[in-house]
Formats: sequence, C-alpha cells, structure tokens
Amino acid sequence: MMNFKILTDSGCDMPFEKLHEQGVDVIGMAVNFNGKEYIEDNWQSIDAHSYYNALKEGAMPTTSQITPARFYEFFRPYLEEGLDVLYVGFSSSLSGTFGAANVARNMLKEDYPERRVELVDTMSASVGVSLLVLEAAKMQKSGSSMDDIIKVLEEKKFHVNHIFTVDDLNHLKRGGRVSSFSAAMGTMLSIKPILYMSREGKLLNIEKAKGRKKSLHTLVDYLEKGLVEPNSSRVLIAHGNCPDDVALLEKLIREKNLSTDITSVTMGMTIGAHTGANVINMVFFGKDREETLSKA
Repeated sequence: MMNFKILTDSGCDMPFEKLHEQGVDVIGMAVNFNGKEYIEDNWQSIDAHSYYNALKEGAMPTTSQITPARFYEFFRPYLEEGLDVLYVGFSSSLSGTFGAANVARNMLKEDYPERRVELVDTMSASVGVSLLVLEAAKMQKSGSSMDDIIKVLEEKKFHVNHIFTVDDLNHLKRGGRVSSFSAAMGTMLSIKPILYMSREGKLLNIEKAKGRKKSLHTLVDYLEKGLVEPNSSRVLIAHGNCPDDVALLEKLIREKNLSTDITSVTMGMTIGAHTGANVINMVFFGKDREETLSKA
C-alpha cells in the first residue's frame, strides 16, 4: 500500500541517502553558523569535520525551527501527486518544529480536503527519530496501511531508549541543562554527564561519569539494562566527529554480546549545535524508557 509518503526532518541525523533508499524524504532544519544560515543538506554545504572542529574551538551555532510555510511547500507536492503524507518528526518538547508542521497540516487540510496529512510526534531526537522512521518504512514496504503504522509507532516510541554523553559542558550550559558552576567544575574535573530522553521527550541528566572512557562504559551498562532481548536489537549511534570513541563503544557492546547490528553516523548540524563536538548518542528499542532507568 504505497499510496502515502513517509517524511521526516534532518533532526533524525540519518544520512539522507540511507533514508531515500527506504523511500523516505527529508526536510532540512536551519542552523546559523559563522554568520551564515545553512539548511541541513547532509553535509553538502559544509564539511562535518570543519564544523565540529569549530565547535571545539568555541563556535556557538544557533538553530531555528522549520517554519509552517516551509512545511507547507514540503508536503504539498506529494498531495498534488495524489499521495497522502505521514510525517514522523522531532520531539515537540525540544523544538517548535513539530508545532509548525501541525500548522501546515491544518492549512493543507483546507486546500486538499481529499488528502490526508498525518503527524507522529516521536518524543525522540537524533537517531531515535530514525529508529521509528526506519520502522515505518519497513512496515510500508511489507504492505501495512498508514493507520497501522501510526498505531505501531505510537506504541513503540516510548521503547526508544536514548542514552548519551557529551564532552563539552558549555553547550549544555547555554541550553540551560547545567549551571555555569557545574559546567566549570565538570570541565575542570573531567566529569561527563550521562543523559537520556524522558517519556515527555525532554533531555535529563541521570548520572555523572569520571572521564571519557568511564562514560562509554556507563552507556553500555544502560544498554545492557534496557534491552529486552540482548543480541537481537539494532543499536544506532550518532556522534560529533569522534570515530575512535565510537569504535571503542562498539567494541564494548560486542564484547558483552549485546548487539551485532550496530550503525554509527555523524550527528547533524542542528543537534550538534546544542551538544558540542564529541557527543555520543546511543539509541535502541528496549524496555519502556522509565523502566530502563528504574532502580529495580
């Protein structure tokens, strides 16, 4: 049943060509960097290595949500072709982008009353969105209807576990995730926060690790705790230009026989602007997010 198109935004951090292979199209988020606005285009307009090196040196890009007008023009051609649209988007708790998509949807319902535009708020970010997008594409290829896909995504989205760590606390300080004092002391003492995505789609600090290597071991500990069936789940990793650390993380995961299906990608400009360089975000389908973090 291919009478609908699955769409997402670049906040999913998956290379565009990988999504296109699955029949999914992408709208780019906007980032202002060094006085120039970039619409994310899969690192065609700027090199990822240069971008993350600039962040290491203190650059502080800013981001802006996708406007309703851009969403309208993004959705409209598919409706013109006689297709319905299913947009699987970035958490509404972290950006107004999902709200803008809903505004465009309401406008399009008036202009194209015979067509459907449906939205799924993933309550996820980065490759957490991708995990759900790829699930949707897989279901579509197997013949599932749009309604069936929406039902499954709504059921599964709280089983998308995000566990991640950052190297530079100053970016989290700017976003209000840590205080100026905590950022200064953490940097001085090499404290690495461990963060996760709550059921409300918000980023919360759950633990602190002393040093980078310890933080990677902690990520693996949460993976082991959160998996329902070890070695049968896919793990996606998005990183801020730190392939050596990702290689170590993958090695630790394999040594514990937690997964043999591991994919790593470079985090996009938008998420990277808020996390800084050397961020590592590990995502997987597992237990409910709150159960993974429970003390039991």
